[in-house]
Amino acid sequence: MSRESTSEKAFETLLKWLNPDRKQAAERYEQIRRSLIQIFTWRGISDAEGLADETFERVTRRAPELAERYVGDPAMYFYSVAKNLIKEYQRNVKLHVPLKGQRMAAPPPADEDELKADELRSECLKRCLEALEPEKLDLVLSYYSKDKQAKIDHRKALAQRLGLETNALRVRMYRIRSKLESCIRSCLQARDSEKLS
Repeated sequence: MSRESTSEKAFETLLKWLNPDRKQAAERYEQIRRSLIQIFTWRGISDAEGLADETFERVTRRAPELAERYVGDPAMYFYSVAKNLIKEYQRNVKLHVPLKGQRMAAPPPADEDELKADELRSECLKRCLEALEPEKLDLVLSYYSKDKQAKIDHRKALAQRLGLETNALRVRMYRIRSKLESCIRSCLQARDSEKLS
């Protein structure tokens, strides 16, 4: 089974875990997501929407196990994952040193293998993006074109333009992103195989 179909199956399991009725599951998904965004915003996190997406991705990966074993309101599990993400975020912020007034050290010389690996990843990404249907490519490029509040406003407008709920747009993007990730992995593996032969 491909990673893409595994991801889709996990996402379907997540929705069923939220509510057996698909429409109510989508509404529950949206409620939890809005709550997560509020929590992250209250904690001063600049990319609250991105961290909410990360929370859902982590919970989705564990959805089959959760659907079988977790007892209680699923929202509480999301909140516990969000709490851990907040701790990770705060640890990373503490590691951040402001550059103002600091002398910059010369960057270390780039490792030739690392540069080749970056170049290969970029080449595979370009190839996989070109393999997408034109409307999906346009959607990907538009969806990821903004930052912070502009990103939120842009995605709402994009969903309206497509005649979709914002949740339906997120699901569509999740599926396209999974397909892209799978394509990139296959491309990289094929290149590794070419090197060995």
